[in-house]
Amino acid sequence: MGYEGRFMPMVSNASKAIGTVILNYKRWEETIACLESVIASTTPPAWIVIVDNASNNESIIKLREWGAKSIAAKAGGATHQVEAMQFDNFIDYDHESRELPPPASIILLRLPQNKGYAAGNNAGIRLLLQCGAEAVWILNNDTVVEKYALEAMQKRLFSKKRPGLCGSLIIYRGTNTVQCRGGGRTTPWTGLSYLDGYKFTVSEALADTSDAVEKRINFIYGASVMVSRAFIETVGLMDERYFLYCEEQDWAYAANGAFDLAYAADAIVHHNEGLTTGFYSKQANLKSLYYLTRSRILLTAKHHPWALPTVGLSIVFAALRMFWRRVCCP
Repeated sequence: MGYEGRFMPMVSNASKAIGTVILNYKRWEETIACLESVIASTTPPAWIVIVDNASNNESIIKLREWGAKSIAAKAGGATHQVEAMQFDNFIDYDHESRELPPPASIILLRLPQNKGYAAGNNAGIRLLLQCGAEAVWILNNDTVVEKYALEAMQKRLFSKKRPGLCGSLIIYRGTNTVQCRGGGRTTPWTGLSYLDGYKFTVSEALADTSDAVEKRINFIYGASVMVSRAFIETVGLMDERYFLYCEEQDWAYAANGAFDLAYAADAIVHHNEGLTTGFYSKQANLKSLYYLTRSRILLTAKHHPWALPTVGLSIVFAALRMFWRRVCCP
């Protein structure tokens, strides 16, 4: 991955019990790649929950096969990265199960219905809190993490007086181009957000201190976010009405400044999201645009209702621009 040798964070011996949630919907190959990168962490999480959002393909079969093969290989003394992991169990779990998974478990949590990003991750978070996790690391399944990322995020999050949410340095996979530093900032008047450090080189992104970045951002980007137990117990889980987009902005707004937002510059995460395809490009997915627009309106109505007229105008302008690009300039 190219950057891991540059970062070797020192973490207190008082390590926290961290759980990781990876949400899967059909894309089991990416989920396994993400999972294997987390397993390779210098200090792996106590639990990893793979939440399957009612995939209607072979995801469950493939994930079960991976789990059975990995645990069996470990028991047989295999020494390569995955089978040498510090996990003893691969547990097939469903929403009606009652017995809590022990530490050192990878859990496949099967949901009966796809209710969106927030609902899927919330199911994993609930389970991890019941297990005793002191923080939860939420990862997009199209990410691959470097081995020091979890340690770095834990260190930065719990260095704060009011540990809330912590983000990573997210790089477009296979490039030297940054997607974001930790998170970004949402402008209430338009409901639009920008990602801090977007399209910087890694060197440019690292020129700023974490403290400086934290002063600019007002949300943590959801592709990689570590959230403290105290934050969840005080602010609550993600609002499941969003289905897709703006959940992370809403979460930060809901805290109303009661918790600190953190950025761990040495927590490197590689993201497979497209670098060139924007929301309003010719290639943009109409369904995604629908959910983005819906979520912008919901976010504004909930937190800044006085800005609904200007957000509405911004949406109309964006729709006209998209129409022009798709129809008038094919």
